[in-house]
Amino acid sequence: MKPLACTLLDRWPARSVAAESVLRLAMVVLAAGLLASQWGVRAEAAALRISVYATADDVLRHLAPTDQRDATLAKLRPLGVSRVFLEGRRGDEYVPPRVLAEVRDWLAGQGIASAGGIATVPGNTFGTRQNEGLGWLNWEDPRTRRDVAGFFSENADVFDEVIVDDFFCTGDTSPASDAARAGRPWSQYRRDLLVSLIEPMIVQPARARRPDIRLIIKFPQWYDRFHLFGYDPERMAPPFDRVWVGTEARNPLTRRMGYVQPTEGYMNFRWLHSVCGEKTVGAWFDHIECTAENFVDQAFQSVLAGASELTLFRLGDIVGDHPGDALLARRLPDLFDLAQKVKGQTRRGIAFYKPPNSDADDNLYLADYLGMIGLPILPTADWPANAAAVFLGAQAAADPEVVGKLRGVLDRGGTVVVTPAFLRRVGERVQLLAGVAVGPEPQAGEVATLGIGAAVHSLAHPLDVDLALEGRSARVRISGRAAGGTCPVLTERRESRGRFIVLNARTFSEADFRAANEWLLSPKPLGWSQLPAAVANEVRTRLTAPLRLRLAAPGGVGVYRFTAGTAMHNFRDQTVEVRAGRERLAIPPHDVRWVPAR
Repeated sequence: MKPLACTLLDRWPARSVAAESVLRLAMVVLAAGLLASQWGVRAEAAALRISVYATADDVLRHLAPTDQRDATLAKLRPLGVSRVFLEGRRGDEYVPPRVLAEVRDWLAGQGIASAGGIATVPGNTFGTRQNEGLGWLNWEDPRTRRDVAGFFSENADVFDEVIVDDFFCTGDTSPASDAARAGRPWSQYRRDLLVSLIEPMIVQPARARRPDIRLIIKFPQWYDRFHLFGYDPERMAPPFDRVWVGTEARNPLTRRMGYVQPTEGYMNFRWLHSVCGEKTVGAWFDHIECTAENFVDQAFQSVLAGASELTLFRLGDIVGDHPGDALLARRLPDLFDLAQKVKGQTRRGIAFYKPPNSDADDNLYLADYLGMIGLPILPTADWPANAAAVFLGAQAAADPEVVGKLRGVLDRGGTVVVTPAFLRRVGERVQLLAGVAVGPEPQAGEVATLGIGAAVHSLAHPLDVDLALEGRSARVRISGRAAGGTCPVLTERRESRGRFIVLNARTFSEADFRAANEWLLSPKPLGWSQLPAAVANEVRTRLTAPLRLRLAAPGGVGVYRFTAGTAMHNFRDQTVEVRAGRERLAIPPHDVRWVPAR
Protein backbone atom coordinates (compact mmCIF):
# COMPACT_ATOMS: atom_id res chain seq x y z
CA MET A 1 0.00 0.00 0.00
CA LYS A 2 1.30 3.43 -0.87
CA PRO A 3 2.11 5.56 2.20
CA LEU A 4 -0.55 8.21 2.88
CA ALA A 5 2.10 10.95 2.72
CA CYS A 6 2.88 9.93 -0.88
CA THR A 7 -0.82 9.85 -1.77
CA LEU A 8 -1.22 13.39 -0.47
CA LEU A 9 1.75 14.52 -2.53
CA ASP A 10 0.33 12.94 -5.68
CA ARG A 11 -2.91 14.90 -5.19
CA TRP A 12 -1.27 18.19 -4.30
CA PRO A 13 -1.72 20.83 -7.02
CA ALA A 14 1.15 22.64 -8.73
CA ARG A 15 3.18 24.44 -6.09
CA SER A 16 6.14 26.74 -5.58
CA VAL A 17 9.57 25.63 -4.46
CA ALA A 18 8.94 27.09 -1.02
CA ALA A 19 5.60 25.30 -0.73
CA GLU A 20 7.23 22.06 -1.83
CA SER A 21 9.83 22.36 0.92
CA VAL A 22 7.11 22.83 3.52
CA LEU A 23 5.18 19.89 2.12
CA ARG A 24 8.25 17.67 2.15
CA LEU A 25 8.82 18.39 5.81
CA ALA A 26 5.16 17.70 6.53
CA MET A 27 5.48 14.40 4.69
CA VAL A 28 8.39 13.31 6.85
CA VAL A 29 6.64 14.26 10.07
CA LEU A 30 3.44 12.64 8.85
CA ALA A 31 5.25 9.48 7.81
CA ALA A 32 6.86 9.13 11.21
CA GLY A 33 3.55 9.86 12.93
CA LEU A 34 1.66 7.38 10.79
CA LEU A 35 4.20 4.70 11.51
CA ALA A 36 3.89 5.36 15.22
CA SER A 37 0.10 5.21 15.15
CA GLN A 38 -0.28 2.29 12.74
CA TRP A 39 2.10 -0.01 14.59
CA GLY A 40 1.44 1.20 18.11
CA VAL A 41 4.87 2.62 18.92
CA ARG A 42 5.72 5.88 20.65
CA ALA A 43 6.77 8.72 18.40
CA GLU A 44 10.18 8.92 20.09
CA ALA A 45 10.67 5.22 19.33
CA ALA A 46 10.12 5.62 15.58
CA ALA A 47 12.21 3.27 13.47
CA LEU A 48 14.28 5.97 11.73
CA ARG A 49 15.70 9.44 12.27
CA ILE A 50 17.85 11.67 10.07
CA SER A 51 20.95 13.56 11.19
CA VAL A 52 23.63 15.60 9.44
CA TYR A 53 27.35 15.85 10.12
CA ALA A 54 28.80 19.35 9.87
CA THR A 55 32.59 19.45 9.55
CA ALA A 56 34.46 22.16 11.43
CA ASP A 57 34.63 24.16 8.22
CA ASP A 58 30.89 23.66 7.65
CA VAL A 59 30.16 25.00 11.14
CA LEU A 60 32.29 28.07 10.54
CA ARG A 61 30.79 28.74 7.11
CA HIS A 62 27.14 27.82 7.46
CA LEU A 63 26.15 27.86 11.14
CA ALA A 64 28.42 30.20 13.09
CA PRO A 65 27.59 33.30 10.99
CA THR A 66 24.12 34.42 12.07
CA ASP A 67 23.33 35.72 8.58
CA GLN A 68 23.77 32.19 7.13
CA ARG A 69 21.60 30.29 9.56
CA ASP A 70 18.18 30.74 8.03
CA ALA A 71 19.41 29.65 4.61
CA THR A 72 21.09 26.62 6.16
CA LEU A 73 17.98 25.72 8.11
CA ALA A 74 15.93 25.88 4.91
CA LYS A 75 18.19 23.17 3.46
CA LEU A 76 17.77 20.93 6.50
CA ARG A 77 13.99 21.14 6.84
CA PRO A 78 13.04 19.13 3.71
CA LEU A 79 15.23 16.28 4.95
CA GLY A 80 13.49 16.07 8.32
CA VAL A 81 16.79 16.50 10.16
CA SER A 82 16.42 16.03 13.91
CA ARG A 83 20.08 16.26 14.89
CA VAL A 84 23.31 17.88 13.69
CA PHE A 85 26.78 16.65 14.66
CA LEU A 86 28.92 19.76 15.17
CA GLU A 87 32.55 18.94 14.55
CA GLY A 88 35.01 20.88 16.66
CA ARG A 89 38.26 19.71 15.12
CA ARG A 90 39.51 18.36 11.78
CA GLY A 91 43.25 18.86 11.60
CA ASP A 92 43.79 22.60 11.43
CA GLU A 93 40.06 23.29 11.10
CA TYR A 94 38.93 24.27 14.59
CA VAL A 95 35.76 25.62 16.17
CA PRO A 96 36.12 27.10 19.67
CA PRO A 97 33.79 25.66 22.34
CA ARG A 98 32.11 29.03 22.76
CA VAL A 99 31.03 29.01 19.10
CA LEU A 100 29.91 25.38 19.27
CA ALA A 101 27.77 26.16 22.33
CA GLU A 102 26.20 29.14 20.59
CA VAL A 103 25.32 27.06 17.51
CA ARG A 104 24.07 24.22 19.73
CA ASP A 105 21.69 26.57 21.51
CA TRP A 106 20.44 28.12 18.28
CA LEU A 107 19.72 24.69 16.80
CA ALA A 108 17.89 23.69 19.97
CA GLY A 109 15.69 26.72 19.48
CA GLN A 110 14.79 25.36 16.05
CA GLY A 111 13.88 21.95 17.51
CA ILE A 112 17.11 20.27 16.34
CA ALA A 113 19.40 18.42 18.74
CA SER A 114 23.21 18.55 18.59
CA ALA A 115 26.19 16.33 19.30
CA GLY A 116 29.91 16.88 19.00
CA GLY A 117 32.41 15.34 16.62
CA ILE A 118 36.09 15.04 15.75
CA ALA A 119 38.01 13.85 12.71
CA THR A 120 41.33 12.69 14.13
CA VAL A 121 43.50 13.83 11.23
CA PRO A 122 46.78 15.75 11.41
CA GLY A 123 47.34 19.44 10.82
CA ASN A 124 50.11 21.95 11.32
CA THR A 125 48.63 22.80 14.71
CA PHE A 126 47.18 19.41 15.64
CA GLY A 127 48.86 16.05 16.16
CA THR A 128 51.72 14.53 14.19
CA ARG A 129 51.28 13.12 10.72
CA GLN A 130 52.26 9.51 10.02
CA ASN A 131 55.14 8.83 7.65
CA GLU A 132 53.13 6.76 5.13
CA GLY A 133 50.90 7.88 2.28
CA LEU A 134 47.49 8.45 3.84
CA GLY A 135 46.66 11.51 5.94
CA TRP A 136 46.51 9.70 9.27
CA LEU A 137 48.13 10.35 12.63
CA ASN A 138 51.23 8.95 14.28
CA TRP A 139 49.71 7.78 17.56
CA GLU A 140 53.07 7.08 19.19
CA ASP A 141 53.85 10.78 19.22
CA PRO A 142 52.99 12.43 22.58
CA ARG A 143 51.71 15.52 20.79
CA THR A 144 49.04 13.49 19.02
CA ARG A 145 47.83 11.96 22.27
CA ARG A 146 47.88 15.28 24.10
CA ASP A 147 45.95 17.10 21.38
CA VAL A 148 43.26 14.44 21.05
CA ALA A 149 42.78 14.21 24.84
CA GLY A 150 42.52 17.99 24.96
CA PHE A 151 39.71 17.94 22.42
CA PHE A 152 37.62 15.57 24.51
CA SER A 153 38.17 17.58 27.68
CA GLU A 154 37.13 20.74 25.87
CA ASN A 155 34.10 19.40 24.04
CA ALA A 156 32.66 17.40 26.93
CA ASP A 157 31.66 20.75 28.42
CA VAL A 158 29.57 21.49 25.33
CA PHE A 159 27.92 18.21 24.31
CA ASP A 160 26.39 15.22 26.04
CA GLU A 161 27.36 13.01 23.06
CA VAL A 162 30.46 13.04 20.85
CA ILE A 163 31.32 10.94 17.80
CA VAL A 164 34.81 9.96 16.61
CA ASP A 165 34.96 10.01 12.81
CA ASP A 166 36.65 7.11 11.03
CA PHE A 167 40.29 8.18 11.21
CA PHE A 168 41.13 6.33 14.42
CA CYS A 169 43.67 4.23 12.53
CA THR A 170 47.26 4.37 11.37
CA GLY A 171 49.71 3.07 8.82
CA ASP A 172 52.73 4.64 10.49
CA THR A 173 56.05 2.80 10.13
CA SER A 174 58.33 5.44 11.68
CA PRO A 175 61.29 4.40 13.86
CA ALA A 176 59.26 5.22 16.97
CA SER A 177 56.43 2.94 15.88
CA ASP A 178 58.84 0.23 14.76
CA ALA A 179 60.53 0.25 18.16
CA ALA A 180 57.20 0.24 20.00
CA ARG A 181 55.84 -2.77 18.11
CA ALA A 182 58.68 -4.87 19.57
CA GLY A 183 58.64 -7.50 16.87
CA ARG A 184 54.86 -7.87 16.62
CA PRO A 185 53.29 -7.86 13.16
CA TRP A 186 52.32 -4.32 12.17
CA SER A 187 48.65 -5.26 12.18
CA GLN A 188 48.75 -6.63 15.74
CA TYR A 189 50.82 -3.71 17.01
CA ARG A 190 48.44 -1.12 15.55
CA ARG A 191 45.37 -2.78 17.03
CA ASP A 192 47.00 -3.13 20.44
CA LEU A 193 48.15 0.50 20.35
CA LEU A 194 44.83 2.07 19.43
CA VAL A 195 42.82 -0.11 21.81
CA SER A 196 45.18 0.90 24.63
CA LEU A 197 44.61 4.62 23.93
CA ILE A 198 40.81 4.67 24.11
CA GLU A 199 40.51 4.89 27.90
CA PRO A 200 43.32 7.37 28.73
CA MET A 201 42.99 9.56 25.63
CA ILE A 202 39.20 9.60 24.97
CA VAL A 203 37.06 8.15 27.74
CA GLN A 204 38.82 9.48 30.83
CA PRO A 205 39.29 13.10 29.61
CA ALA A 206 35.67 13.28 28.48
CA ARG A 207 34.11 11.73 31.59
CA ALA A 208 36.30 13.76 33.91
CA ARG A 209 34.38 16.80 32.65
CA ARG A 210 30.98 15.15 32.06
CA PRO A 211 30.54 11.75 33.75
CA ASP A 212 27.37 10.90 31.83
CA ILE A 213 28.70 11.77 28.36
CA ARG A 214 27.89 9.28 25.60
CA LEU A 215 30.71 8.41 23.22
CA ILE A 216 30.29 7.05 19.69
CA ILE A 217 32.91 5.36 17.55
CA LYS A 218 32.36 5.36 13.81
CA PHE A 219 33.96 2.56 11.81
CA PRO A 220 34.75 3.13 8.11
CA GLN A 221 33.39 1.02 5.25
CA TRP A 222 36.59 -0.90 4.43
CA TYR A 223 35.78 -3.82 6.75
CA ASP A 224 38.06 -6.43 5.15
CA ARG A 225 41.11 -4.25 5.89
CA PHE A 226 40.25 -2.95 9.37
CA HIS A 227 42.79 -5.09 11.15
CA LEU A 228 45.70 -4.00 8.94
CA PHE A 229 45.47 -0.37 10.06
CA GLY A 230 44.48 -0.69 13.70
CA TYR A 231 40.71 -1.10 13.79
CA ASP A 232 39.65 -3.88 16.16
CA PRO A 233 35.86 -3.62 16.63
CA GLU A 234 35.72 -6.55 19.04
CA ARG A 235 37.95 -4.71 21.53
CA MET A 236 37.18 -1.13 20.54
CA ALA A 237 33.40 -1.13 20.82
CA PRO A 238 33.02 -1.97 24.55
CA PRO A 239 34.31 1.38 25.93
CA PHE A 240 31.94 3.30 23.65
CA ASP A 241 28.22 3.75 24.19
CA ARG A 242 27.22 3.48 20.55
CA VAL A 243 28.62 2.42 17.20
CA TRP A 244 28.13 4.16 13.85
CA VAL A 245 28.93 2.37 10.61
CA GLY A 246 30.30 3.75 7.37
CA THR A 247 27.87 2.77 4.61
CA GLU A 248 29.37 5.16 2.05
CA ALA A 249 29.51 2.98 -1.07
CA ARG A 250 29.34 6.00 -3.41
CA ASN A 251 29.59 5.46 -7.17
CA PRO A 252 30.71 1.93 -8.18
CA LEU A 253 31.85 3.15 -11.60
CA THR A 254 34.45 5.69 -10.50
CA ARG A 255 38.08 5.19 -9.57
CA ARG A 256 38.81 7.95 -7.07
CA MET A 257 36.97 6.36 -4.14
CA GLY A 258 37.34 2.78 -5.36
CA TYR A 259 35.00 0.63 -7.39
CA VAL A 260 32.97 -0.09 -4.28
CA GLN A 261 29.80 -2.13 -4.74
CA PRO A 262 26.48 -0.65 -3.55
CA THR A 263 26.09 -3.62 -1.19
CA GLU A 264 29.24 -2.87 0.80
CA GLY A 265 27.51 -0.63 3.33
CA TYR A 266 24.97 -3.35 4.10
CA MET A 267 27.66 -6.01 4.50
CA ASN A 268 29.73 -3.73 6.72
CA PHE A 269 26.79 -2.84 8.96
CA ARG A 270 25.62 -6.42 9.39
CA TRP A 271 29.13 -7.70 10.12
CA LEU A 272 29.80 -4.95 12.65
CA HIS A 273 26.41 -5.60 14.25
CA SER A 274 27.46 -9.22 14.74
CA VAL A 275 30.59 -7.97 16.54
CA CYS A 276 29.27 -4.98 18.48
CA GLY A 277 25.66 -5.98 19.10
CA GLU A 278 22.68 -3.71 19.69
CA LYS A 279 24.80 -0.61 20.30
CA THR A 280 25.29 -0.61 16.49
CA VAL A 281 22.78 2.13 15.75
CA GLY A 282 23.75 4.60 13.05
CA ALA A 283 24.75 4.52 9.39
CA TRP A 284 26.85 7.31 7.90
CA PHE A 285 27.20 7.97 4.18
CA ASP A 286 28.22 10.86 1.99
CA HIS A 287 27.74 12.60 -1.34
CA ILE A 288 31.25 12.08 -2.73
CA GLU A 289 31.15 11.15 -6.44
CA CYS A 290 27.50 10.13 -6.07
CA THR A 291 24.76 10.57 -8.59
CA ALA A 292 21.43 11.32 -6.95
CA GLU A 293 20.55 7.64 -7.34
CA ASN A 294 23.83 6.43 -5.81
CA PHE A 295 23.24 8.65 -2.82
CA VAL A 296 19.76 7.29 -2.16
CA ASP A 297 20.89 3.70 -2.77
CA GLN A 298 23.12 4.20 0.28
CA ALA A 299 20.11 5.23 2.35
CA PHE A 300 18.05 2.17 1.39
CA GLN A 301 20.98 -0.19 2.01
CA SER A 302 21.51 1.38 5.42
CA VAL A 303 17.87 0.91 6.38
CA LEU A 304 17.82 -2.66 5.09
CA ALA A 305 20.90 -3.32 7.23
CA GLY A 306 19.04 -2.18 10.34
CA ALA A 307 20.24 1.38 10.95
CA SER A 308 17.84 3.47 13.03
CA GLU A 309 19.66 6.74 12.32
CA LEU A 310 21.00 7.94 8.98
CA THR A 311 23.81 10.49 9.25
CA LEU A 312 24.38 12.48 6.08
CA PHE A 313 27.93 13.70 5.50
CA ARG A 314 28.17 16.59 5.13
CA LEU A 315 26.36 19.88 5.71
CA GLY A 316 28.42 21.69 3.06
CA ASP A 317 27.18 19.34 0.33
CA ILE A 318 23.58 19.80 1.45
CA VAL A 319 23.92 23.59 1.39
CA GLY A 320 25.53 23.21 -2.04
CA ASP A 321 22.37 21.52 -3.38
CA HIS A 322 23.73 18.09 -4.20
CA PRO A 323 20.98 16.45 -6.28
CA GLY A 324 20.93 13.43 -3.98
CA ASP A 325 19.35 15.45 -1.19
CA ALA A 326 16.28 16.44 -3.19
CA LEU A 327 15.78 12.82 -4.23
CA LEU A 328 16.29 11.65 -0.65
CA ALA A 329 13.66 14.11 0.56
CA ARG A 330 11.17 12.66 -1.92
CA ARG A 331 11.98 9.10 -0.83
CA LEU A 332 11.86 9.68 2.93
CA PRO A 333 8.33 8.28 3.33
CA ASP A 334 9.44 5.08 1.58
CA LEU A 335 12.50 4.85 3.83
CA PHE A 336 10.39 5.33 6.97
CA ASP A 337 8.01 2.66 5.72
CA LEU A 338 10.85 0.23 4.99
CA ALA A 339 12.50 0.93 8.35
CA GLN A 340 9.31 -0.02 10.13
CA LYS A 341 8.95 -3.20 8.06
CA VAL A 342 12.44 -4.49 8.92
CA LYS A 343 12.58 -3.30 12.53
CA GLY A 344 12.95 -6.26 14.86
CA GLN A 345 12.77 -8.77 12.02
CA THR A 346 14.92 -11.90 11.89
CA ARG A 347 17.08 -12.06 8.78
CA ARG A 348 17.34 -15.23 6.72
CA GLY A 349 19.97 -16.18 4.20
CA ILE A 350 23.46 -17.57 3.60
CA ALA A 351 25.78 -16.98 6.54
CA PHE A 352 29.10 -15.48 5.40
CA TYR A 353 31.59 -16.31 8.14
CA LYS A 354 34.30 -13.71 8.71
CA PRO A 355 36.05 -13.97 12.10
CA PRO A 356 37.46 -10.70 13.49
CA ASN A 357 40.92 -9.71 12.26
CA SER A 358 40.91 -12.34 9.52
CA ASP A 359 42.94 -12.07 6.32
CA ALA A 360 41.03 -12.34 3.04
CA ASP A 361 43.83 -13.42 0.67
CA ASP A 362 42.28 -12.97 -2.81
CA ASN A 363 38.71 -12.84 -1.47
CA LEU A 364 38.77 -9.21 -0.36
CA TYR A 365 35.22 -7.75 -0.21
CA LEU A 366 33.82 -10.98 -1.67
CA ALA A 367 30.59 -10.63 0.33
CA ASP A 368 29.78 -7.41 -1.56
CA TYR A 369 29.89 -9.20 -4.92
CA LEU A 370 27.88 -12.16 -3.68
CA GLY A 371 25.22 -9.67 -2.64
CA MET A 372 25.24 -8.19 -6.13
CA ILE A 373 24.43 -11.63 -7.57
CA GLY A 374 21.20 -11.58 -5.57
CA LEU A 375 22.34 -13.91 -2.82
CA PRO A 376 20.85 -13.11 0.62
CA ILE A 377 24.22 -12.84 2.35
CA LEU A 378 24.39 -12.52 6.15
CA PRO A 379 27.89 -11.55 7.29
CA THR A 380 28.78 -12.80 10.76
CA ALA A 381 31.85 -12.71 12.99
CA ASP A 382 30.61 -15.74 14.97
CA TRP A 383 30.22 -19.26 13.68
CA PRO A 384 26.61 -19.60 12.45
CA ALA A 385 25.85 -22.79 14.37
CA ASN A 386 22.33 -23.34 13.05
CA ALA A 387 22.65 -21.99 9.51
CA ALA A 388 21.30 -24.12 6.66
CA ALA A 389 23.79 -22.58 4.23
CA VAL A 390 27.27 -21.27 5.05
CA PHE A 391 29.73 -19.45 2.79
CA LEU A 392 33.42 -19.77 3.65
CA GLY A 393 35.86 -17.46 1.93
CA ALA A 394 39.53 -17.26 2.86
CA GLN A 395 38.55 -15.19 5.91
CA ALA A 396 36.87 -18.20 7.53
CA ALA A 397 40.14 -20.15 7.54
CA ALA A 398 41.32 -17.93 10.42
CA ASP A 399 39.16 -20.13 12.68
CA PRO A 400 41.36 -23.13 13.63
CA GLU A 401 38.22 -25.25 14.21
CA VAL A 402 36.50 -24.40 10.94
CA VAL A 403 37.00 -27.82 9.33
CA GLY A 404 35.13 -29.62 12.09
CA LYS A 405 32.43 -26.98 12.01
CA LEU A 406 31.83 -27.27 8.26
CA ARG A 407 31.60 -31.05 8.65
CA GLY A 408 28.83 -30.46 11.16
CA VAL A 409 26.86 -28.42 8.61
CA LEU A 410 27.19 -31.22 6.04
CA ASP A 411 26.25 -33.91 8.57
CA ARG A 412 22.96 -32.21 9.37
CA GLY A 413 22.08 -31.79 5.69
CA GLY A 414 23.20 -28.21 5.11
CA THR A 415 25.05 -26.56 2.24
CA VAL A 416 28.67 -25.43 2.51
CA VAL A 417 30.06 -23.09 -0.16
CA VAL A 418 33.78 -22.36 -0.32
CA THR A 419 36.31 -20.61 -2.54
CA PRO A 420 39.65 -21.91 -3.85
CA ALA A 421 41.39 -19.48 -1.49
CA PHE A 422 39.67 -21.09 1.50
CA LEU A 423 40.56 -24.60 0.29
CA ARG A 424 44.18 -23.61 -0.16
CA ARG A 425 44.32 -22.36 3.44
CA VAL A 426 42.71 -25.43 5.05
CA GLY A 427 44.50 -28.15 3.10
CA GLU A 428 44.03 -31.28 1.04
CA ARG A 429 41.59 -33.21 3.23
CA VAL A 430 38.91 -30.56 2.74
CA GLN A 431 39.69 -30.45 -0.97
CA LEU A 432 38.94 -34.18 -1.04
CA LEU A 433 35.60 -33.56 0.67
CA ALA A 434 34.79 -30.93 -1.94
CA GLY A 435 35.90 -33.19 -4.80
CA VAL A 436 38.36 -30.67 -6.23
CA ALA A 437 42.03 -29.75 -6.02
CA VAL A 438 43.80 -26.40 -5.89
CA GLY A 439 47.48 -25.82 -6.45
CA PRO A 440 49.80 -24.45 -3.78
CA GLU A 441 49.63 -20.98 -5.34
CA PRO A 442 46.67 -19.15 -6.92
CA GLN A 443 46.64 -18.53 -10.66
CA ALA A 444 44.68 -15.38 -11.30
CA GLY A 445 42.81 -15.41 -14.60
CA GLU A 446 39.60 -14.47 -16.38
CA VAL A 447 36.84 -16.35 -18.14
CA ALA A 448 34.62 -14.63 -20.68
CA THR A 449 32.46 -17.61 -21.68
CA LEU A 450 30.49 -19.89 -19.35
CA GLY A 451 28.91 -23.27 -19.99
CA ILE A 452 25.81 -24.42 -18.08
CA GLY A 453 24.78 -27.81 -19.35
CA ALA A 454 24.53 -27.52 -23.13
CA ALA A 455 24.04 -23.74 -23.00
CA VAL A 456 26.92 -21.33 -23.62
CA HIS A 457 26.86 -17.79 -22.25
CA SER A 458 29.19 -15.04 -23.43
CA LEU A 459 29.91 -12.45 -20.77
CA ALA A 460 30.11 -8.73 -21.43
CA HIS A 461 32.35 -8.49 -18.35
CA PRO A 462 34.77 -11.40 -17.73
CA LEU A 463 34.87 -13.11 -14.34
CA ASP A 464 38.01 -13.16 -12.23
CA VAL A 465 38.74 -16.76 -11.21
CA ASP A 466 41.52 -18.98 -9.88
CA LEU A 467 42.76 -21.08 -12.80
CA ALA A 468 44.50 -23.45 -10.38
CA LEU A 469 41.15 -25.03 -9.43
CA GLU A 470 40.64 -28.52 -10.86
CA GLY A 471 37.54 -30.71 -10.67
CA ARG A 472 37.99 -34.25 -9.38
CA SER A 473 34.99 -36.17 -8.01
CA ALA A 474 32.70 -33.13 -7.91
CA ARG A 475 30.19 -32.36 -10.65
CA VAL A 476 30.99 -29.25 -12.63
CA ARG A 477 27.75 -27.27 -12.80
CA ILE A 478 29.26 -24.19 -14.45
CA SER A 479 32.46 -24.23 -16.48
CA GLY A 480 34.49 -21.32 -17.77
CA ARG A 481 36.57 -20.95 -20.90
CA ALA A 482 39.93 -19.28 -20.42
CA ALA A 483 42.84 -18.70 -22.77
CA GLY A 484 44.49 -21.97 -21.78
CA GLY A 485 41.38 -24.15 -21.81
CA THR A 486 38.47 -24.64 -19.43
CA CYS A 487 38.20 -24.45 -15.66
CA PRO A 488 35.42 -25.12 -13.15
CA VAL A 489 33.46 -22.06 -12.03
CA LEU A 490 30.92 -23.86 -9.82
CA THR A 491 31.20 -27.46 -8.64
CA GLU A 492 28.93 -29.51 -6.43
CA ARG A 493 29.38 -32.74 -4.50
CA ARG A 494 27.15 -34.65 -2.11
CA GLU A 495 28.96 -35.20 1.18
CA SER A 496 27.39 -36.90 4.18
CA ARG A 497 23.81 -35.57 4.22
CA GLY A 498 24.69 -32.20 2.73
CA ARG A 499 26.07 -30.51 -0.37
CA PHE A 500 29.59 -29.15 -0.78
CA ILE A 501 29.86 -26.38 -3.38
CA VAL A 502 32.96 -24.62 -4.67
CA LEU A 503 32.41 -21.21 -6.24
CA ASN A 504 35.51 -20.18 -8.16
CA ALA A 505 35.25 -16.53 -7.24
CA ARG A 506 38.31 -14.34 -7.02
CA THR A 507 38.11 -10.66 -6.14
CA PHE A 508 41.29 -8.87 -5.00
CA SER A 509 44.56 -9.72 -3.32
CA GLU A 510 47.09 -7.48 -1.61
CA ALA A 511 49.06 -7.50 -4.87
CA ASP A 512 46.04 -6.10 -6.73
CA PHE A 513 45.84 -3.25 -4.22
CA ARG A 514 49.52 -2.45 -4.55
CA ALA A 515 49.38 -2.55 -8.36
CA ALA A 516 46.60 0.04 -8.32
CA ASN A 517 48.29 2.12 -5.60
CA GLU A 518 45.15 1.58 -3.50
CA TRP A 519 45.14 1.16 0.27
CA LEU A 520 41.55 0.60 1.32
CA LEU A 521 38.87 0.18 -1.37
CA SER A 522 38.14 -2.05 -4.35
CA PRO A 523 40.89 -1.29 -6.87
CA LYS A 524 39.18 -2.32 -10.13
CA PRO A 525 35.78 -3.29 -11.59
CA LEU A 526 34.80 -6.97 -11.54
CA GLY A 527 32.35 -8.93 -13.64
CA TRP A 528 30.86 -10.78 -10.68
CA SER A 529 28.40 -7.94 -10.03
CA GLN A 530 27.09 -7.96 -13.61
CA LEU A 531 26.13 -11.56 -14.30
CA PRO A 532 23.46 -12.17 -16.95
CA ALA A 533 20.18 -13.55 -15.63
CA ALA A 534 20.76 -17.16 -16.72
CA VAL A 535 24.10 -17.36 -14.90
CA ALA A 536 22.95 -15.46 -11.80
CA ASN A 537 19.89 -17.71 -11.57
CA GLU A 538 21.99 -20.89 -11.78
CA VAL A 539 24.39 -19.69 -9.07
CA ARG A 540 21.52 -18.54 -6.87
CA THR A 541 19.57 -21.77 -7.32
CA ARG A 542 22.54 -23.92 -6.30
CA LEU A 543 23.60 -21.87 -3.31
CA THR A 544 20.15 -21.17 -1.87
CA ALA A 545 18.59 -24.63 -2.31
CA PRO A 546 18.16 -25.21 1.45
CA LEU A 547 16.57 -21.76 1.84
CA ARG A 548 13.85 -22.47 -0.74
CA LEU A 549 14.44 -19.12 -2.39
CA ARG A 550 12.63 -19.02 -5.73
CA LEU A 551 13.94 -16.01 -7.57
CA ALA A 552 14.80 -15.18 -11.16
CA ALA A 553 16.74 -11.95 -11.68
CA PRO A 554 19.92 -10.71 -13.32
CA GLY A 555 22.99 -9.60 -11.41
CA GLY A 556 22.75 -6.13 -9.94
CA VAL A 557 19.66 -6.90 -7.85
CA GLY A 558 20.16 -7.32 -4.10
CA VAL A 559 17.94 -9.69 -2.12
CA TYR A 560 17.21 -9.33 1.62
CA ARG A 561 15.04 -11.89 3.37
CA PHE A 562 13.18 -11.31 6.62
CA THR A 563 10.54 -13.26 8.51
CA ALA A 564 7.86 -10.86 7.27
CA GLY A 565 8.96 -10.66 3.65
CA THR A 566 11.70 -10.13 1.10
CA ALA A 567 13.14 -6.83 -0.12
CA MET A 568 14.73 -6.55 -3.57
CA HIS A 569 16.92 -3.59 -4.46
CA ASN A 570 17.61 -2.85 -8.12
CA PHE A 571 21.01 -1.13 -8.40
CA ARG A 572 20.85 -0.96 -12.18
CA ASP A 573 20.12 2.09 -14.30
CA GLN A 574 17.33 0.20 -16.09
CA THR A 575 14.10 -1.40 -14.96
CA VAL A 576 14.53 -5.13 -14.31
CA GLU A 577 11.98 -7.91 -14.54
CA VAL A 578 12.08 -10.20 -11.52
CA ARG A 579 10.17 -13.35 -10.71
CA ALA A 580 9.83 -13.98 -6.98
CA GLY A 581 7.93 -17.20 -6.39
CA ARG A 582 4.72 -16.79 -8.38
CA GLU A 583 4.96 -13.02 -8.53
CA ARG A 584 6.40 -11.10 -11.46
CA LEU A 585 7.72 -7.66 -10.65
CA ALA A 586 9.12 -4.77 -12.63
CA ILE A 587 11.55 -2.94 -10.34
CA PRO A 588 12.44 0.57 -11.54
CA PRO A 589 16.05 1.72 -11.59
CA HIS A 590 17.58 2.21 -8.13
CA ASP A 591 14.40 1.23 -6.35
CA VAL A 592 13.31 -1.27 -3.71
CA ARG A 593 10.32 -3.60 -3.74
CA TRP A 594 8.93 -5.50 -0.77
CA VAL A 595 7.24 -8.87 -1.20
CA PRO A 596 5.37 -9.99 1.95
CA ALA A 597 5.95 -13.54 3.15
CA ARG A 598 3.18 -16.00 2.32
